Amino acid sequence: MLEKFSKKDKKNYFDAHFHYAVCIEKGISISDFENDIKWQGISCAHSIQEFEIQKKAPSNIIQAYGMHPQNAENENIKESADFLENLLKNNLISFIGETGFDFFTEEFKSTAKQQEEIWNIQLELALNYNIPLVIHCRKANHKLFEYSKQLKKIPEVLFHSFMGSPVEAQSLLDRGINGYFSFGKQLLNGNKKARACVCELPSERVLAETDAPFQFLKGEQYTDLKDIIKVNDEIIKLSHGF
Repeated sequence: MLEKFSKKDKKNYFDAHFHYAVCIEKGISISDFENDIKWQGISCAHSIQEFEIQKKAPSNIIQAYGMHPQNAENENIKESADFLENLLKNNLISFIGETGFDFFTEEFKSTAKQQEEIWNIQLELALNYNIPLVIHCRKANHKLFEYSKQLKKIPEVLFHSFMGSPVEAQSLLDRGINGYFSFGKQLLNGNKKARACVCELPSERVLAETDAPFQFLKGEQYTDLKDIIKVNDEIIKLSHGF
């Protein structure tokens, strides 16, 4: 699925990662693109309530649901896992996620055990249902390599807002993982690792994302879905050495 979205141009935009329900709550419209622009995106929901909103989205929204590592401490694991498996049984989602690990702060790191538990539940479901994963990983790239043997069995793995180096990204690919790496406004903010990944990785492995309404720049209150145009344009510039 993701390979067909790797080609970037000025009329067809693909947002590899955003949050439809939260955008709706903030009044961010998905219909503000020009009439001659085609747009699709993967939206992740992280609660049953969010998915109830997301499932009503138009058909150009690709559905995903997952237990987020930042919510691990307060996650009702059984309820969420049962809900997720029901979605899979009824073919209501195309991706599990976002899931993964977040050790960015001491508070998040203190929930490492719970993060590992919900990660393993979702990884097992992805393997059992042969469905792609959307992965969130901050300050925990070693965990990706720890699970590389399992990840190589997943049909597609999207490393959302990848925070590693080009060497780490290529090493994941070299381990047989069918991986894609998406980048958002960190490209516009001068993030050296992200920009290097776009320049050095195979272009077919690089995707644009907004993470809307999150990941906004200084002076902004939120990220708009239309900002995918800015991100996409920056990826084109970097990949062509401009």
